Amino acid sequence: MYLARETFGKEVRYFIRQSVRSGNRWESRNLVALGADPSRWIQYPGGNAFFIDEKIEDALRAAQVSYTPEELEDLFWPFLAPSVRRVLEPFRARSSGRTHRRYSPRELESLQKDLHPFDKRRLLFLRQGASASGSAIWKPLRLYNSLLEKSRDEIEQMLEWMEAGLRPGERKAYVYWIFDLQRLFGTPLARRYPEAMDPERTDELFLEEVCRMQGDPVLFPGWDRGRGLPPVLVRYVIQYFDNPWPIPDWSQDLVEEFIRLHRTFRPRQVRIREVSLEEALAVFSLSEDSFLRLSRRDLARLYRRIALDTHPDRGGSHEKFIRVAGAYRTLVLHKSAPGRRKQA
Repeated sequence: MYLARETFGKEVRYFIRQSVRSGNRWESRNLVALGADPSRWIQYPGGNAFFIDEKIEDALRAAQVSYTPEELEDLFWPFLAPSVRRVLEPFRARSSGRTHRRYSPRELESLQKDLHPFDKRRLLFLRQGASASGSAIWKPLRLYNSLLEKSRDEIEQMLEWMEAGLRPGERKAYVYWIFDLQRLFGTPLARRYPEAMDPERTDELFLEEVCRMQGDPVLFPGWDRGRGLPPVLVRYVIQYFDNPWPIPDWSQDLVEEFIRLHRTFRPRQVRIREVSLEEALAVFSLSEDSFLRLSRRDLARLYRRIALDTHPDRGGSHEKFIRVAGAYRTLVLHKSAPGRRKQA
């Protein structure tokens, strides 16, 4: 069983569903409609105890579903009164009594051979973050077993619940990563520093990938392209365009990564020094008026060009490369907080 969430107009409704085998594929079936507020099915007899309304259990028995009390409680856990949840949380770690078999790499490969790369890529990021290796989706890993024996709906519901835990600064990077946009650029910077890429080109590649994926028969079986984008892709388009890239400390990361890769003798800690607005404008050959007219997108594009031109791996000066990174940080901060210009 799993908890499903669907939007009907402006209203969100919840359902208990189950994935069932149908021929050579998994499909989902509705078991119980919970309405807009699943918490109304939770009863509190007193103290910190709770139980689920017996009408839910009656409906599950009528549907001939086998389950444990713990499984049912887990479905309603997000809707439990916060005060009760805080008290019971330490006691929630419990054993299901089942032993999980250990599989050899060859057995895992056989079990996971039909899993979709897009599902694996999403799960990998949600479990390991942006530092995860993209090549890991081609390896048999135990974490992918949570995608097995699930309908398309259950997989999407599971991933959407997990995505709700992403921080605002991670959401755009998450979409960039799961659509594997970094592979479409001819530079290793694209993997760790997507915000350094040409923004218009990144947007264009993203939309091309969305359109290509729309016709995927595994992800969207039976979807009529004439209806527009499937809801899953609509969610990612909104998530991509409605969220900014993180305010760059990545310029500091870029410098430190260069130092790490080129370190030969002893470790050294290098920090990007503070750069005044006047000095930053000079580094970028900008007047104050032209800077004020420059959009953040154009500023990022200009920084990318200058950073690549001054990168030591391309014959530039190490000191100038660090100075450019510091200048960019100053300009971005002044774009983000225009009032600071008066203080410069």
